This record gives sequence, structure tokens and C-alpha cells, in this order.
Amino acid sequence: MANVFKIAMRGYRPTAQGIKQVLGKLEAEVMTVLWERPGQTVVEVEERLRRKRKIAHTTVLTTLDRMYRKGDLTREKQGKAYVYAPRYTREEFERNLAREVLGALIGGLGEPILSTFIDMVGEDEEKLDRLEVLIKEKREGKN
Repeated sequence: MANVFKIAMRGYRPTAQGIKQVLGKLEAEVMTVLWERPGQTVVEVEERLRRKRKIAHTTVLTTLDRMYRKGDLTREKQGKAYVYAPRYTREEFERNLAREVLGALIGGLGEPILSTFIDMVGEDEEKLDRLEVLIKEKREGKN
């Protein structure tokens, strides 16, 4: 899969959690709505968002269009309405996010990043065991 993810262009927020590190709150909510049920119109996304917040139709319309233009969503014209879906699954999105963040850090700081990462993972036996399995699989060409 071509990696069109660009953290620097998105604006990385290290203090935020999960996908909110690269998406704003509303965009993260839109992605969650569309991951739960891909293929929704603006009105359908708006209805789902209104269950949790008050929001204007034009705000939803503008947000979906902006996310489509950034490459986060696909859209297809069905009748008079566009139907939106995520370009990536949640797992692909999170993997791309991790790849971009770690790639930027490793490219800039290299060894200190790797040793700090190992120190952090080493504090959790389960994560350390999982890392060992992943390294072994990578060396054997299994992933």
C-alpha cells in the first residue's frame, strides 16, 4: 500500500491519545463513525454525530469534504448524494500513524530512539515477549 500518510503535514499532537494525535476531535469522531459503518452520506454521518453533540449540517459537510481531499476518505456519488467511507481500516490507519511517527523519530535521532524504545518496552514483560516474537518473525520473513 502506498504510504500517503504525512504526519508533518497533518500536525502531530503528542499529548493527544490515539488517532487524535493526527486528527482533530471532530475528524476522529467522523473516522470512528465511518469505521463502525462505512458507506454513509453526510446526513447519516450527521445523525450519528448528533447523538453525542450538537453540530451543524454545514460543519459535517465541510469536514467530510476536507477529509476526502486530504485522502482519509473515499467518496462515491450515489444519486444526488456522496457516500463516504474510510480509505484505510482502523488498523491500517494506526499502523501508518505509527510508521510515520517512528520513521520521523528514527530518521532524526536513530540510536537514542531505539534504545529508549527498548527501555520502555523492557518495563513490561508481555510487550517485551511480543517484541521478541515480532523480531523473530521478521528475521524469518514471516511478516
